[in-house]
Amino acid sequence: MKKNLLKFRFLLILIPVGLFIRYIDIKVYDGFLSNNSLSEHYIYLGFLLIVLFILIFSIIYFDKKS
Repeated sequence: MKKNLLKFRFLLILIPVGLFIRYIDIKVYDGFLSNNSLSEHYIYLGFLLIVLFILIFSIIYFDKKS
């Protein structure tokens, strides 16, 4: 079981990232950034940076374990 989990560990990273991208996509299409408010753009960039850092740290963590 653990061998199969290690084999597909990249899916553990890609699925949450895909869900996050879909969530952001829906928010943008619903008009999240349509009024050109600077604070909304900062919130959007902040979320993207947080996800990027989590992704980088998880890749480094999985790379060190293998």
